[in-house]
Amino acid sequence: MIRFSPVPNRAHLVHWFEWGEEAFNTARSQDKPVMLFLTAFWCRFCQRMDEGAFSDDDNLALLNAYFVAVRADNAQRPDVDVRYNRNGWPSIAFITAGGDLLAVANYLPSEEFGDLLVRVYTAYHDKKDDIQALGQKARESASAANKRVNAAQPDVSAVAAITDEIMELADPVHGGYGRGQKFIHPEANDFLLARYEATQDSRYLDHVCLTLDRMRESPMHDPEAGGYFRTCSGQDWSRPHREKLLAEQAGLLGNCLRTFRITQRPVYAHMAESIIDYLNGKLSDASNGTFYGCEDFLRCETTPAGSRDEFFSILDECVYIDANAQAIVAYLEAATVLVKPGYQQRALQGLEFLWQHCRGQEGGMVHYFDGAARVSGLIDDQVHMGMALLKAYRATEENKYLERATSLAEFILARLRHPNGGYYDICAPGPALLNFRLTLIGQNGVAASFFLALAGVTKQRNYRDNALWALAAFHGDFSSYGLDAARFGQALGEFTAASQ
Repeated sequence: MIRFSPVPNRAHLVHWFEWGEEAFNTARSQDKPVMLFLTAFWCRFCQRMDEGAFSDDDNLALLNAYFVAVRADNAQRPDVDVRYNRNGWPSIAFITAGGDLLAVANYLPSEEFGDLLVRVYTAYHDKKDDIQALGQKARESASAANKRVNAAQPDVSAVAAITDEIMELADPVHGGYGRGQKFIHPEANDFLLARYEATQDSRYLDHVCLTLDRMRESPMHDPEAGGYFRTCSGQDWSRPHREKLLAEQAGLLGNCLRTFRITQRPVYAHMAESIIDYLNGKLSDASNGTFYGCEDFLRCETTPAGSRDEFFSILDECVYIDANAQAIVAYLEAATVLVKPGYQQRALQGLEFLWQHCRGQEGGMVHYFDGAARVSGLIDDQVHMGMALLKAYRATEENKYLERATSLAEFILARLRHPNGGYYDICAPGPALLNFRLTLIGQNGVAASFFLALAGVTKQRNYRDNALWALAAFHGDFSSYGLDAARFGQALGEFTAASQ
């Protein structure tokens, strides 16, 4: 589904393709380069390109005559995003029909974008031999980098190394991670809470409490509309960017519930309740129990000069399966921790909709639903949905949830298992860089947690072995992964605990 800025623009006059074989076949048959515009629903600079560069008469003429224009949304196509995102959104990638990368840029005003179009088209036709030679080297490098050999056993000592790395990134004054722009990073909070439960080292719990307290007291929390913004420019959680994503709300809700369970401090229960109120009031589809993907805020252009800025909100009403599954897990936990049975009923309603309407022809989960089920076979959707189904089974003891979780596990093993270790991010190769299936550390961490949880419920050792297949795929120096290793480190800790 192609979407444009809600502010008046002419970007729809570009002859856009969605990402797929049709676009690259067209580029091949017409001997044109592909221009990929990788955007985000809430990205103001992406919207400005719609209003500027893609609304300019000269640029429209150049694009429609000499390029195949492809548009991909980061939330709808995370598989494309992970391969072509360069320093944020928008990312503009020029690609040959064979997948060779010609140039990459981020936001450009209209005139500079037009100049780049001319330069890329000229180089594409004048330097084809050089482009093909460089492309061949890049393909060989990518192929070599994707060859993976499992270690004999998981490196359980890596839990300490990952912990040290995350604590090194922890901001001891303001909470959160890093010393510049702040993000919510619920996966890092969850990792530290797990380390506290495993070691009773108060440093880990104290940092999560500090983070939650500072966020709650800061402009990251929206006291009027509720919920928490995705990120902010200030180290002290000031100057928030005004977008709220379901995955972050669900992750933060889980953090609050776990922290309340550990500390029994009412402030974290109240924080959890306020997030649920926001989700129920703004990001919910009451008709089926699912959640929308995002709320974004745009500044009203009619605000009088000198007065307080006014904003209006827009919703990404797509149902993203991985984020919805995380929200369902958090609601099921909230039902128990906060003693609110209604949260369980709500979660099970949404879970049933996902199972009935959001699966592909081969049985695995698709990535999103916008009236139709779209983009099948991404591992994140399988493992997060599997975790939600297991959580529902524990809450209800209804066998259908365990049977469904088991079917997703078998889908992963049949379609996503890397023969040399770990699990792929996508089921099947696609055009350009999607020809190379990736094994990513965070995704493999969640996969390992899913298989460990399934082994715990079913008592079947083969699922434990399949968790080891993910955990043994990453070894050596973990420092380069930074916060991306949090989910993997948590799974390693779960494996250690289950082995004792």
